[in-house]
Amino acid sequence: MNSKGKGLWGLSPLVVAVALAACGGDNDRRPATGDGDFQTAPLLVMHNGGDSVGRIDRLDGDLNVVATFNAGANEGIALDRLGNLYAADDSSGAPSRLQALHRIAGRQDGSSPNAALDRDFEAAGSMTLKGIAIAHEAGLVMAANTGGNSIEVYGTAAGAGAVPLASTALAGNAWDLAYDEAADRLFLAMTNGTVIVIDDYVEGGFMGTPARTITPDSAGSVSNIHGIAYRADTDTLVITDVGDAAVADDGRLYVIEGAASADGMVTPARTLAGPATSLGNPVDLILDGDTAYIAEKSNDAVLIYRNVFSGESGDVAPDRIVDSTKPESLALVLSPDIGADLSDIDTVGTVFTGLAVTSNPPAAPGDPDVLILDTGLTAPQRAFTSGLDRESLAFNPLGDAYVSYDTGVGVINRLASGRDGETFSHSRDRVIEGGNTGLSAPKGFDVADGPGWVLVADQGDPAVRVFGAQAGGDVAPLFTTTLSVAPWDLDYDPDGDRLYVALTDGTVAVFDSFSLARGADGPDRVIIPAEGGTAFAAPTNLHGIVHVAASDQLIVSDVGSGTNPTDGKLYVLDNASSADDITNVSVRIDDNDNNAVGNTLLGNPVDIAFDGQHLYVAEKSQGKVLRFDHILDSTGGDVAPSVSYDQASPESVSLITVLPGNTPE
Repeated sequence: MNSKGKGLWGLSPLVVAVALAACGGDNDRRPATGDGDFQTAPLLVMHNGGDSVGRIDRLDGDLNVVATFNAGANEGIALDRLGNLYAADDSSGAPSRLQALHRIAGRQDGSSPNAALDRDFEAAGSMTLKGIAIAHEAGLVMAANTGGNSIEVYGTAAGAGAVPLASTALAGNAWDLAYDEAADRLFLAMTNGTVIVIDDYVEGGFMGTPARTITPDSAGSVSNIHGIAYRADTDTLVITDVGDAAVADDGRLYVIEGAASADGMVTPARTLAGPATSLGNPVDLILDGDTAYIAEKSNDAVLIYRNVFSGESGDVAPDRIVDSTKPESLALVLSPDIGADLSDIDTVGTVFTGLAVTSNPPAAPGDPDVLILDTGLTAPQRAFTSGLDRESLAFNPLGDAYVSYDTGVGVINRLASGRDGETFSHSRDRVIEGGNTGLSAPKGFDVADGPGWVLVADQGDPAVRVFGAQAGGDVAPLFTTTLSVAPWDLDYDPDGDRLYVALTDGTVAVFDSFSLARGADGPDRVIIPAEGGTAFAAPTNLHGIVHVAASDQLIVSDVGSGTNPTDGKLYVLDNASSADDITNVSVRIDDNDNNAVGNTLLGNPVDIAFDGQHLYVAEKSQGKVLRFDHILDSTGGDVAPSVSYDQASPESVSLITVLPGNTPE
């Protein structure tokens, strides 16, 4: 498979710099009050009341509604670092449900959930889920289980059949929560008017014993904390108090400094209350720097306070009021530059932190079938047991692993960054499997970060099947490209919008304008590797494939006869984007003896990964992981690998790296 940097985790950009239909609209909008030049980040507003239950509005920087999405969920929302929206749903009673909505900011105006793109699963153990928070590095969704006196925790990759990873029992009901992942500290907005602080929440085993309890001393006679947001760099909490939920004018807002260590009765640095504030039932709150956005449900508005941390207390009007029917929860849409597609990073100088290798089968039943090796191939760093008949493995930018197996694709939560010694678990992981998927013998695949696709080479019924990266369960592909020859692996080039498919007859099928044409008319070209103008003699059987975008080259592995453990080869082909038919290779690593592996150690090189200089090879018949350094400059021939590592039946290899990125509030 194409593993050029697959496994880039910790990166975090929201892929939301997309054009939206400039329509939609809110029939209940009234002219917003405040500064006419007021600019904000784009905003998502979940509604929960009247005819607007489950409607999500996207507001632009001028706070105009530019698109709507009709979700099934109706409560708390939070965005992950790729722009996927997680939403809690208590509309159908207990247990509640969780939705994961694919790239919500890029969806067409008026659209609804699509099983090919989105997940919707029962949140076992819950009563009425309200506010949610995401632990981005750990890959966890934490949900306030109001009515169930608990916090329920699930993996962000979980799907149908999910069970809680943890259920934290509380002495009362939390409505919302804020999680400081760097400090592993959880702040809980309690309906009894307090804020519970739990230190070392994840590392401490999700225990519910409060380290401290904060009680604002400026609360009214009835206090009922709902919205909560934490700014770590200033150690400041901002919380909202709905007071009596049946009263539309007794809401309050508190700013609490030194929040990480605050305890007991605390005098807020700022308290806002009174008719000018329009605070009645402020059910949710988010921060963008020092700007606070408040979902004011009883008064049908989103309230915006600039410089919320400073200024006078008392009856202070918001800087902006935007009409919004029964807003329930808010999310801020960030749109940093994502840069190159994360499965196509082959730039020299990129720091790779490990190499994931699958074994099919492992050395002994029950042994780990995924090892993370150091890039020098000296020792394993950690291990995982998928329990699947694993074939290929690739990572998305969050560190979740996609693993193809005999009848489907498994999605393993944050395998790139952890899970050492663990096994596949429905509390964190999911599968794409069933009759509707069309999958019969999936092999290699690519994770295309830009469009949010998982492209699967299906050998059993020759095709490329493309799924939404958030899909789960027995779902049909978004689309299918049929093939006349069985594929083994593929690589999608996002910049060129071009798909390269390694075929088992020893050729490469090339599809131009793939996102538009989707291969409907068959391949635009078929590349036949050759030397001296003559195609290589059978048996030829291409398996691993990598497109090197910087030099427009292809690297492919040829296992030859699958029953011959000594006839493997590696090729490099130039001018990949325009090559057609007979194409001479520029590098050929081969001992020229199909009856011996020679110095190359190549017998059945079933998968490859490229880091911009060095090629990693899963050499299955010899039970080794190989590394050929400076592969593009190799003289070819019977050259030995630079490094090798003994591993039982390696099936796939995938590189892991860490890139910097912005973290959502």
